[in-house]
Amino acid sequence: EVRKKNLNSKLGYQFRVRQSDGTTEKPKPFSSPSDPIVALGLSPGIKRWFSSLDNGQFVTNNTANKVSLEDALGGKEFVLLYASAHWCGPCRQFTPQLANWYRGVKNQGVEVIFLSADHDENGFESYFKTMPWIAIDYDDDTRESVMAQIRVTGIPRLVVLDGRTGRVVEDNAVGKPLDINKWRQQVKGAGSK
Repeated sequence: EVRKKNLNSKLGYQFRVRQSDGTTEKPKPFSSPSDPIVALGLSPGIKRWFSSLDNGQFVTNNTANKVSLEDALGGKEFVLLYASAHWCGPCRQFTPQLANWYRGVKNQGVEVIFLSADHDENGFESYFKTMPWIAIDYDDDTRESVMAQIRVTGIPRLVVLDGRTGRVVEDNAVGKPLDINKWRQQVKGAGSK
């Protein structure tokens, strides 16, 4: 017989177990806590970032298709907010690097959201077609709201959010190693404070 004891952690759900042979003898001690486990779902912290999203949907690089907030970001460990524009030379240099990295990690609990700083919808659409991730639609006021929340004053800008809490892990990852393990350590350090 195995009994479990639940623990609450800012990093996710944890549990401990202890063996019991069913006798009235003194039970064995509980094991050490498990690694944190996060249920697949949309965290309240991430939900707050996109609470005003039109119809609760992002666009895909085929702008006729949409994906719901829950389907796009539910259970993601990290959400990256990418402010960029087609007219920006440094952005056009960084975007292919980010796209190559993303293709290698997209199945590891990471999502990138494009926040267009383009001057018109045509610029947004032509640039977004080159990207493998999702975007907030150009006409959606949430795009400008999120850009204001992260205080975009220059582009390219890549903000890394903790998918469990919505907290900023990295204020601008452009020009820095895109290192999921480093971000995990930062989250773990923030969770122990």
